[in-house]
Amino acid sequence: MADRRGVLIPLLIIGWIFFGPQNAAQNASRLEQQRPSYDEVIADEERSLEVLRNSSYGDLNSRYGNILNLTGLEDDRGYAWGDLSKVQERAKERLQYALGDAGIRMLEGEHNAEAIPALYSNVTGHAHGKWTRSKLQESIHVPQLNLSQYTSVGPFGPLPPTTFSRNITGDEGDVRIRFYERTPYEQDAVTGEANITGMSVEMALQESGSGEETQLQLYGVYDMKLGQATLSTTSDKMAGIFMLPHFALSQYAFESARSLLNQSLAQTIRAQQAGWLMQRNPWPSNVEGSAPNAFDAPQCELIVYLQQLPPSGSRIAALSSDVLKFIEREMRFPTGAFLPSAPELRFSMLAFSPDCGYVLESKGEPDYVPIDGEHLSGPKVEVLQDNGRHHLMIFAATIGGQIILLMRQMREASTPSTRGRISFFTIAMLGLGDGYAAMAFLLISLFVGGLQVQLEAAAFLAFTSVLFFGMRFLLEIWTAHAPERAARARVEAEEERQRQERFDATLARLRAERLERLATTGDATTPASRDTATIPSQAEENNVDTTPAAPLPGTELAQLPLPVTAQRPIDTGATPIFMPSDQEGLVGLTATGLPTTTTGEPRGTSFGSIYTRFYLVLLATLFTSLNAASWPADIRRVFFTVLALGYLSCWVPQIIRNVQRNCRKALTLEFVVGQSALRLVPFVYFYAYKHNVLFAGRQLYSLALLALWVWVQVVVLASQELIGPRWFIRNDWAPPAYDYHPVLREDEEGNTLPLGLSEATTDCMPTSPLIERRISLSSPPARRESLAKEPKNKGKRLYDCAICFQDLEVPVIEAGGSSDATLVGGLARRNYKYMVTPCRHIFHSACLEGWMKYRLQCPICRETLPPL
Repeated sequence: MADRRGVLIPLLIIGWIFFGPQNAAQNASRLEQQRPSYDEVIADEERSLEVLRNSSYGDLNSRYGNILNLTGLEDDRGYAWGDLSKVQERAKERLQYALGDAGIRMLEGEHNAEAIPALYSNVTGHAHGKWTRSKLQESIHVPQLNLSQYTSVGPFGPLPPTTFSRNITGDEGDVRIRFYERTPYEQDAVTGEANITGMSVEMALQESGSGEETQLQLYGVYDMKLGQATLSTTSDKMAGIFMLPHFALSQYAFESARSLLNQSLAQTIRAQQAGWLMQRNPWPSNVEGSAPNAFDAPQCELIVYLQQLPPSGSRIAALSSDVLKFIEREMRFPTGAFLPSAPELRFSMLAFSPDCGYVLESKGEPDYVPIDGEHLSGPKVEVLQDNGRHHLMIFAATIGGQIILLMRQMREASTPSTRGRISFFTIAMLGLGDGYAAMAFLLISLFVGGLQVQLEAAAFLAFTSVLFFGMRFLLEIWTAHAPERAARARVEAEEERQRQERFDATLARLRAERLERLATTGDATTPASRDTATIPSQAEENNVDTTPAAPLPGTELAQLPLPVTAQRPIDTGATPIFMPSDQEGLVGLTATGLPTTTTGEPRGTSFGSIYTRFYLVLLATLFTSLNAASWPADIRRVFFTVLALGYLSCWVPQIIRNVQRNCRKALTLEFVVGQSALRLVPFVYFYAYKHNVLFAGRQLYSLALLALWVWVQVVVLASQELIGPRWFIRNDWAPPAYDYHPVLREDEEGNTLPLGLSEATTDCMPTSPLIERRISLSSPPARRESLAKEPKNKGKRLYDCAICFQDLEVPVIEAGGSSDATLVGGLARRNYKYMVTPCRHIFHSACLEGWMKYRLQCPICRETLPPL
């Protein structure tokens, strides 16, 4: 009986988890009790909203100190609120540089909009650029915070204090911002027009030195007249959205922001109370929108000022406010009117962290020259979607070109001989690239509604390339490679049999040596006799009767019926054949005992398993790429560069197969060059095109490296076709291969000079009336009586080609003559347009190459030919 005592340990552990005093459920409830309840959160939000309603501009830093009772403004926290006024003054300088003195007057409440440059009212879109440390950094007080106040209590006690996340320590880097417009609007009291609206942005700050990227989400208000946005993060340690109006740059801006927030915040709180919005923090700072984990490190808070800049460029700068409003309205609600190109969004950024004490600015004028940075710029969402449609159509046309080239290659490789030259892994790698693009487009179409039709169309073409053409071509290549795999399996089985025989021989020799040693020591009893001798003694010890039973009377062995008295079958070593009732699909056994199909291939390896592996590799690559999107920038860049190099190495397996089989013309030059150019199009788009949809920076050196690697493979493939498949390796690195273009020397060849059709008919193959008639028709009348042919030039011989029945003049070096330099190189010898088979028959090169596309047999003697 099996020992089951080992089950007790897991049972004890499970019982301790469920019934122990400090079980996981109690730990989870204790962690939940540390956080305020949902009703307490709503009550705190109502209290904060009431504080905002009753506050006045300047209460944040009044002469009596901070008189606002909001989370994050407590004196014991030590935040750098005293330096907020310096940041506000810097934001006013940015406003004055962008809009002039008219902007400052409008900030104070004047309504002279004619002096303001043309600005976008709706700024939904993207912007990206460079950030650097502000010149205010030296005058900003860096708070010395007690991290233990912000740590949570875990299941095993207080967590150790850690540094704040989102703490930017670098000096410069990249920044990306995506704008979202939120309603409702707040109308101006004088003009009655929409003046201010809610806004949220997704920001990504990446440091140039370490490559670390920080992503956060901010909420705030946007002044459509001034093009200015004031945003802040909101968390448990700072009620940023409730103190946002106090970050405004003027009394007028404070009143507008407070009026809008009173309305929007009250609406959000009512949604929470009614159960329509089940979030503890409706203004999360995480991009995913989820609440921070209790075990996460505390995060730095940010206050961001964004100032829209007028459109740049000589032609664009001349646009009036009315024209820009018309362009903006036509982009949002198109009517088909002819429009000039819409200018890009341009913003300057100023970010301040009151708890971590750093100030960041966007690089641009007037502090930096345009070559160093032009602040933040990017397209509006309507322009981005329009560009995305055009780019997807170009990519769909690229996939269509790949399908056409693949169909032409499939038509060219329509015989088993030509398919046998093609590498299975080359076509598989091309198919993996198309499948990767198709699945990526389908995933993106789930989140991008404006481009769903174009994305699905491109995905359909990519799937068509994989399913209907790529996989079919792979199946044909797999079938053409079946005899090669069967031969390789037979060789491996033979090697395994020989290895087993050597093992048996060694074992028998060791046994013989052991018996000989036993015999020399005087022990004449062999191990077998000793074993048999101990059997009766053991049986006697167990009281077993070992006396042989007497035969029954009248039942002798000779009188037993068949098949008892039949002779046992003798093992002849023949391979058994299992024949079903219908005698179809005969199945045999290889030397290793594996069942084989009629093609000789092991039954365990089928194209179905290859099909499954293909899609498993595709899904694994796709999921790894999705996971890599959240990796650090340097690791992510290395991963995608390696992935691109692996994808663009698709011609390497074909080069290796050409070397192994010593074959040429496996793939047409049109297919190789066309596929190489078309598959570089996505990399050119993302690495060299500035306005790509991912806003990826230019990486011309990386693109040059990828393009160089691809065209090196193309050049090697072309050289293998022209010079020879093995011109760049040593002769002993690959198995010997036959040369169809040998240098013919009369003294070395002797009586084995190649034979044409006439000589072959008389010397080495049976004659027939049809062949003799063809010879007589193809030969001149003067030579029909004799088969001997006289060459036109000295040093050459004349033969008949058995395929086209035309004369073939071949250079032959006479006995004692020196070889001409033009006959040495394989490329030069191919120019003579002749090929010699191993069976010593000679043909035109074009004739024999065309013949070998269909059969690897000699046209004269039907001898098997090595691949070309």
